[in-house]
Amino acid sequence: MNLQQNIELTPGRYFFALSPDLNSRMQIQHIMKRLPEDQSLKLQTTANLHQTLLFLGQLNQQQINALLTNTESLSCPLIHMQFDHLSYWAEPKIYCLTSRAPGAELFNLVNNLQQIASDAQIDVDLRPYQPHITLARKAREAVSIPIAPVRFRVQELVLMKSVSTDQGPQYFPMMHWPITDN
Repeated sequence: MNLQQNIELTPGRYFFALSPDLNSRMQIQHIMKRLPEDQSLKLQTTANLHQTLLFLGQLNQQQINALLTNTESLSCPLIHMQFDHLSYWAEPKIYCLTSRAPGAELFNLVNNLQQIASDAQIDVDLRPYQPHITLARKAREAVSIPIAPVRFRVQELVLMKSVSTDQGPQYFPMMHWPITDN
């Protein structure tokens, strides 16, 4: 994969993600406006919308360097995503978009990323992957809101850095690997 680096990587909390395109972000914003009004509900900012593939946790410089080296050999076919259900997950207290029929390509990519992380001496959670896009945190109850499917073609794999702020976590795209159909 061809690497596009935004800035120098320093130790911190990282994860691999897919980013919805602009049109999909607008669709997601429309869905978020339909969530129940609740003072405690913390909506994601448009800039923070993403689909986590693999949370890597706190990485040191050696792990970052090994991760980047290992990711260069990653091959990724085109992936088309469709999120067609608004879900409430009680344990993390979130509203999220979920997919009833994610493709095998997505799960293959996640498995490959888990192997790359393992090869870089990074311990990752190996629970079954559940594709989702978090819309809001501190949700209190399930809602039944029909939604139009949100579809997007994955353009790139992104290495994101999570930084805690007074306003909540902020996510910064640090590295990009374009996905092409060759």
